[in-house]
Amino acid sequence: MNTMENSNLVLAKILNLAMQNGISHWDLKFSDLDLGEEYATHFYPCIEWLEAEGLIRVGTYSRTLGGLANGTVQNIALTSLGMAVLGQEVSINGESQEFSTTVKEVSEGRVDYNRIGDAIGGVIGGIMKSFGA
Repeated sequence: MNTMENSNLVLAKILNLAMQNGISHWDLKFSDLDLGEEYATHFYPCIEWLEAEGLIRVGTYSRTLGGLANGTVQNIALTSLGMAVLGQEVSINGESQEFSTTVKEVSEGRVDYNRIGDAIGGVIGGIMKSFGA
């Protein structure tokens, strides 16, 4: 996988956990993503990107020394825009499904949309444009 595909998988994993936890107090560590060390460099940048795009809110970043992805991120919550984006219908390889289903399937390794050219980041970007964000 290339760097963009690695980022897309990390984005999907983070969004999937945010959907599972809803609006509640929870902490996220890189180890929660169940990914190898080659993905560590994407952990904080992906969270920051999702926050900058307005899809999630973050309570606190608690970074620690000793590695690129050490520490925790507390109180992540999907924003109303994030919830709306996840509820949008997207067309993947000619089939229509909710974006949340796409995120879940990619996160759980059931489908590799990167291989067929539909990157998570690209889908988010396209949906964000349609919202005028």
